[in-house]
Amino acid sequence: MGKIIAIAMPKGGVAKTTSAVNLSIALANKQKRVLLIDADPSNQCAIAFGLPDDPEIGTLFNVLSYAQTLDEAINTTENPYFDILPFKSISYEEELLLNEFSSDTKLFEHQIKPFVADYDFVLIDCPPTLVGMTVNVLNIADSVLIPVKSSMFSIVPLPKLMGRIEAISNNGNPNLHVEGIFLTMHEINTRASFSAKKELYRLYPNEMLTTAIPKNIAAEEASFQKDPVIIVNPHAKSSKAYEQLADEIIERNQSMNNDTFQSFADTDYLNDL
Repeated sequence: MGKIIAIAMPKGGVAKTTSAVNLSIALANKQKRVLLIDADPSNQCAIAFGLPDDPEIGTLFNVLSYAQTLDEAINTTENPYFDILPFKSISYEEELLLNEFSSDTKLFEHQIKPFVADYDFVLIDCPPTLVGMTVNVLNIADSVLIPVKSSMFSIVPLPKLMGRIEAISNNGNPNLHVEGIFLTMHEINTRASFSAKKELYRLYPNEMLTTAIPKNIAAEEASFQKDPVIIVNPHAKSSKAYEQLADEIIERNQSMNNDTFQSFADTDYLNDL
């Protein structure tokens, strides 16, 4: 089964969705089968790819409301390795329904998890909160990838997120762990970015990824072209950083798989003695 990675941070403005869409394409560019699911009712992933607000397009809302199965709702793209399931623009009445859906913490386990076996990675973009949809996602996720803007204000919510991950891991999803923390909008020569990086390595030395996404005007310009920067300008600094982040995540998961295989091999060897 594909690894389900929640991209979560209980704070807006940290490039969470930007990271979700660009990392998805970066992984697909490396011939990894990727499904991007937008679990944020703001529907920003669809906007990032310029998807129209069309009732014919499959959405996560349709899946959660049992109007479609996940297989029926998934949208293929020009990239044969990349599929997407956007949310949708919802009305007030649909928002009330969504609150009812979110109260069922097992909903994603029934509606999403059984259908993702064909993918290498399933990235789920979470809302900037720790309640409702985010809890549903964390209940089925294998890991959590955490983008942190290079500022002290973005570090403040991290202990709360770490506490929620630990609580869910201890109460129903024992496989849940932190995939990694990475810096976004990083300015290498500024004191603020340096201080933020130093503090993160002090607090979470084992969770920090080496890749940092630089602050780059190309990413902002790409949003007006209705495609992620990694597609619009693959040579931009931020695009290359997302490619590097994809390499790091692939390498980390290969190492984990190899360690798991080795542990099984050692066990079998001991059993044969």
